[in-house]
Amino acid sequence: MTSTPRQRFLDYVRHVPGARPVVSPFLPNADVIAACLRTLGLPATEDTIENEVHLAEALDYEPMFMVDCMGQIMRWQKDPAHSDERWDGWFIDTPKGPWRCRTSHALGAWGDDSGFAVQTEADHEMLALVCAQVSQHEAEIRQYYRDWRQRAGENGVIVIGHPHITSLAYQIGQQNLVYHYSDYLDAYRRSEEALYEASLYVFNIAMQEGIDFMSESTYALEMVSPRFIDAEDIPYLARLADWTHAHDGLFWYHNCGMTRWMFVTGRMSRIHADVIETVAPPPEGDNDLAESRRALDPATCSKGNLSLRTLRDGTVDQVVAETRALVHAAQGYAHILSTADAVLPNTPPENLIAFVRTAREESAKL
Repeated sequence: MTSTPRQRFLDYVRHVPGARPVVSPFLPNADVIAACLRTLGLPATEDTIENEVHLAEALDYEPMFMVDCMGQIMRWQKDPAHSDERWDGWFIDTPKGPWRCRTSHALGAWGDDSGFAVQTEADHEMLALVCAQVSQHEAEIRQYYRDWRQRAGENGVIVIGHPHITSLAYQIGQQNLVYHYSDYLDAYRRSEEALYEASLYVFNIAMQEGIDFMSESTYALEMVSPRFIDAEDIPYLARLADWTHAHDGLFWYHNCGMTRWMFVTGRMSRIHADVIETVAPPPEGDNDLAESRRALDPATCSKGNLSLRTLRDGTVDQVVAETRALVHAAQGYAHILSTADAVLPNTPPENLIAFVRTAREESAKL
């Protein structure tokens, strides 16, 4: 019986003897996928999953699909009564009344710290109330993951999106994160713990419905301090990974920033993850793949490293050269040949095709 892309991916992560290396670009842009299909003389449809499955078949790679987690907990609804030409109003009902936030039309959700829901110490209680009512949505959560598994089938693995526990599910702005952690530490940690418990509830349903990897992501050193990583990120990541393993699952950690320090000091290994991505090189990160891979527990599968800038802005020859270097840098270790984060819009189809073909051909030689 021929192995499926999903099974090949899982076998490689689990170190099954004879499993071939996995090639899996991280979340290729839908328009880039369609352009690749047309470049190969293949039809592109309106179904983005179907398109990637067809491209993966044509190029012989193993797709991964990422599904929502945070939105299954933070179920914001549009609030027309609190919206106008400048702002979109949002709310979530709680036992203490609606919790509200608003986002700027001009600046977007990340352009203005005033648009985040957690602004005051009292907002931490509202966040915890929202987390406590996640079980009210079991039927919708279960159907969401079931539908995804049915859509993807055996054509690729599915990774649950990140709850972002230590950044409070992105309900707090980056500046306020620092202020609240300093001034309202007890409240901050109550929010983290509420999110952790809600995440486990969602993880459990996702695993029952066939989602392959539980996952988390945190900020890197360009965003937070080493002290924060040690005190908050590493403990929660290890707890999530250990819970996942206790339930016979696989755990995936995503960090696409300045992470070299976490690798070379052994902190990445302390997470107990099955997959760690993206081992980003300059300019996206600060990793040398060979160095970071050597420092990582051999039981952990690393993933990524091809520069998105090269992939989008470089020539085909540059993509081929960097891909060959990537393959050789990871030689002897479990490493999924992939990109330093989600493939950027406007990436030339010729470059993505060159990356996948070179990664497959070069890894086969080794």
